[in-house]
Amino acid sequence: MSRTLSAADFQLLRDYLRATAGLEFDESRRAGLAAILHDRVQATGTTDVADYLRMLDRPDAASERQRLLDAVTIQETHFHRARPQIESLRRNILPDVLGRAASQGREAVVWSAGCSTGEEPFTLAMLMLEVAETLPNRPRMRVVGTDVSSAALQIARAATYTGRTVDLAETAAVERWLRRDSDGAYVVRDEVRDLVEFAHHNLVTDPPPFPDGGVDLIVCRHVTIYFSRETTRALVSRFRDVLGSSGWLLMGPAESLWQVSDAFALHSVGEAFAYRSHRIAPTARPPRSAHHRAPASAPALPAPRRQASGSVPANGRTAGGRAAATTNGSSARTKATTGPAPGGASERTAGRPAARARQGDPVAAAQAAFDAGGYDEAARLAAQVLVDDPVSALAHLILGHARLNKGEAASAVEPLQRAVFLDPLAGHAHFLLAVALSAAGRSEQAAPAYRAAANTLPGVPEETVRRLLDGRRLQELVQLCHRLADDAETGTESIRRGA
Repeated sequence: MSRTLSAADFQLLRDYLRATAGLEFDESRRAGLAAILHDRVQATGTTDVADYLRMLDRPDAASERQRLLDAVTIQETHFHRARPQIESLRRNILPDVLGRAASQGREAVVWSAGCSTGEEPFTLAMLMLEVAETLPNRPRMRVVGTDVSSAALQIARAATYTGRTVDLAETAAVERWLRRDSDGAYVVRDEVRDLVEFAHHNLVTDPPPFPDGGVDLIVCRHVTIYFSRETTRALVSRFRDVLGSSGWLLMGPAESLWQVSDAFALHSVGEAFAYRSHRIAPTARPPRSAHHRAPASAPALPAPRRQASGSVPANGRTAGGRAAATTNGSSARTKATTGPAPGGASERTAGRPAARARQGDPVAAAQAAFDAGGYDEAARLAAQVLVDDPVSALAHLILGHARLNKGEAASAVEPLQRAVFLDPLAGHAHFLLAVALSAAGRSEQAAPAYRAAANTLPGVPEETVRRLLDGRRLQELVQLCHRLADDAETGTESIRRGA
């Protein structure tokens, strides 16, 4: 078999992976999938892609089906991944989960869905043990890690790690919860392992391994990036069924339920975002001090965002049906601005930032400062907006773009990540995030950000692209994003090989 995939064979493979595992692969993965299929066809003695896929349908081909899934899904993770989310778990979410379970005299159950090689569920168990020490009554606790990859689960059950996954963990956690083996590897201590169990589970085809209402927190990060919108919508519906009435859903920093599901509302929790049922109403602002813990029984939640629920539904609309602020020019707030604004407003929109600023619109004031080249002032004003309105995608974008233009790429990354989380269709925000990641030396993360920009820029008004992004024509910029993604991936692979 050739080491390239014809268009017909690529489509056959994509259809198979979509039907059996809900996985979606675009043209950027074609070369990598071709190498995988070449190896699997050779190993199984089949003649070509079509023959290989027919073989997979046989009852005795379960192990080969699993090998294919293991090969096409990237098992890249580490302990304490996405620090803002870790801090929100530590200070807000887990105190709530464990405090409620303790007060109700029941077990606290956390599901790590798509747990890969186990670092995430073990991190959750470490955090739960840490939080439990602050409670007057410690509840029974359990973490269930599931994944579609048998190879990943085998590593997880061994609970032995080396290299980058440990290097990126919190130093104090490594010292407390891992022990050094005689060969230099790190082994997860028994008190952590005792809280965690692992099970093979296909999120797309298998029913959830819990009864309705049986889970307090679902952590499903960096998983739905492989799924179509329809698959994600069905998955989130199942998540809603198994979550308790006060349950939490935590997704990856680059994943959003915007225009996917109405089952959850988005909340700003600490320095990250999390989802809860619309039935849950926030009560008070989260603690600002990095050293202050929220009360264990009732963690602080964000103050109301100019609406009764204090949150933004996952479909991007407020409780009254008004469009929530987005960065692709579709929101009421964005449409009220014009000029080369970070929010992506076009000349067709009404009102100028300066005029809006005089009328007391704080976002427009930040935008006007940005337009005038006052990046320090724009960043300051945008940060002020976010104190009262932490889910303003436009304010996050202004803050990130201002920092990027000041040459502060590393500090621009987080607000730009929040901007694309809140508005996944804002292609120019994805592009700015990719630029910031590249400038900060984070090529491995820049590559998918450039891919996301290439996929979403066609939906952004061309005038926005022309005025914001160096006057490039839309198609030229899309092609540039593909090339920069290839360059970033090539550089990352060279580093991994030690080249």
